[in-house]
Amino acid sequence: MRIVFPEGTGCVQTPEDLLPLEKIGSVDFYKTPPKDKADLIARLKDAEVVFLDYSVMDAEVIQRCEKLKFICFLGIGYSNCIDVEAATRKRVTVTYTPDYGATSVAEFTLGMILSLIRHIAFSYHSLQKGEWETIRFQGRELHGKILGVVGLGAIGTEVARLGAGIGMKVVGWTRNARPERAKHGLRLVSLEELFSSADVIAIHLAYNAQTERLVSRSLLSRMKPSAYFINTARAKIVDVQALAALLKEGKIAGAALDVHEEEPFPKDYLFRSLPNVLITPHIGYNTREAGLNMLRIAIATLEAFLRGEKLHVVNPA
Repeated sequence: MRIVFPEGTGCVQTPEDLLPLEKIGSVDFYKTPPKDKADLIARLKDAEVVFLDYSVMDAEVIQRCEKLKFICFLGIGYSNCIDVEAATRKRVTVTYTPDYGATSVAEFTLGMILSLIRHIAFSYHSLQKGEWETIRFQGRELHGKILGVVGLGAIGTEVARLGAGIGMKVVGWTRNARPERAKHGLRLVSLEELFSSADVIAIHLAYNAQTERLVSRSLLSRMKPSAYFINTARAKIVDVQALAALLKEGKIAGAALDVHEEEPFPKDYLFRSLPNVLITPHIGYNTREAGLNMLRIAIATLEAFLRGEKLHVVNPA
């Protein structure tokens, strides 16, 4: 069995990490991205199993992979990279790796909140320029403030726990608002109430057709001028043009964004020059622990497939 990582992945950090797969078949691990689609197809020739990080396997690529039986997307947003319908037509099983980095992303979110509200990153850059300012960097305490969590999956629930742990009052919204989702003292509310009342809003939704631009101009306009907006989920969940406009106008105090519509973002990126916005290069998930967990889940999906079982399969039909 030929197993291929066509563009490498951060979750494989040592050769020993691949040993469980080498017991299953031959492993081809490419360390650099393919140059183009033709190069991707060449790398996947004769592959039966593909562990995909961020390359796009559209209908053409899938059709050209004659021996392909199984694709595991290393992450959550498989629909952005894999034509699942084309894979299903070719009878290729597609899996993904949910909940691999809930702790990592949640801790990063808390770090973003603290850095933004206490001006940690901004004051550092000021010092690097030879400045010494204190009054401009007056922050706010989080204790007693309202944290609004949008999306209560594994990450959102962990963010709620961390927020409650430092004394924040937590409100949350989920499409499946069952009583058992209200953990860690969280109170379930409508999206409108959450955006109107929260001092800090953190987005933790999966991106799909139902959540695209869910965070609309109307919702963002409900935010208090003193409130902060955090997004470590996906940029397309948010009306980013509206968010940028409200930040420029001072109608929202600030934002911290780890995800962007175009990655890497262009030089003229609309958030790059805003003084009240903290941006990072999509690293919320990026810890050694999360990487090992992602690879463990990915290997488990393949092992289940080989036993005739289904684990995290997105096209079970």
